[in-house]
Amino acid sequence: MTPDPIKSDDEPEVFRFGGFGTVLLISLLAFIGLYPLLLGEIAGRIAGGLILAVILISSAMTASQSRALRVIGVVLAILSLGLQAGWLETHNTSIEATATATLAIFFLYTAALIFRHVLSIGPVYAGRVHAALSVYILLGLAWACVYALIEIIAPGSFSLVAGAAASAAPQGVYLLADMIHFSIATLTSTGYGDITAVAPFARSMCQLEQLIGIFYFAVLISRLIGLYPSNKV
Repeated sequence: MTPDPIKSDDEPEVFRFGGFGTVLLISLLAFIGLYPLLLGEIAGRIAGGLILAVILISSAMTASQSRALRVIGVVLAILSLGLQAGWLETHNTSIEATATATLAIFFLYTAALIFRHVLSIGPVYAGRVHAALSVYILLGLAWACVYALIEIIAPGSFSLVAGAAASAAPQGVYLLADMIHFSIATLTSTGYGDITAVAPFARSMCQLEQLIGIFYFAVLISRLIGLYPSNKV
């Protein structure tokens, strides 16, 4: 992917349009911000599918120039969507667990590819800055899927005090909505306390996510800041 030209020394790089890196960041923010609207009927599900498609395409274009790596990402995404559709038809717990695990793998795979791209040698341009921010969100979504998978396999691993306004345990997209909320709070060390990890394995995953969130900004963002002056003449 070709860096966009430097327009002005006074214009912050983060506010420029950086191609697919910018599209990926916007689509991820839209996915999280609009997720409650995607829990409804067919229209909401279609909108969610379209946003996921945008995430797929933009992440593939941002992450790698390798056709093979892109094909792997496409296969994971299609498999994930297909499994989710299968769960909507059957509400089978095994299919739900498989779909959640596949989605987690897709987010982690995409984050790893983009992370490698961000760390590669070169100038810091808008697309790279936005890709770096996207990796952080992808990690949060991946961990949300991990938490959801743990709750599916071992119900009661999390105390869903304010979960999905349901008398019964939330499932599917509703469970994932709770876990996205919990994952972002954990990754950013916000700690609202409305959802808590109870089981030992769930707690260990929370600790790993908190450490990764700290390491990410301590190592990656500091490196980007250190490289940023290289763009200046």
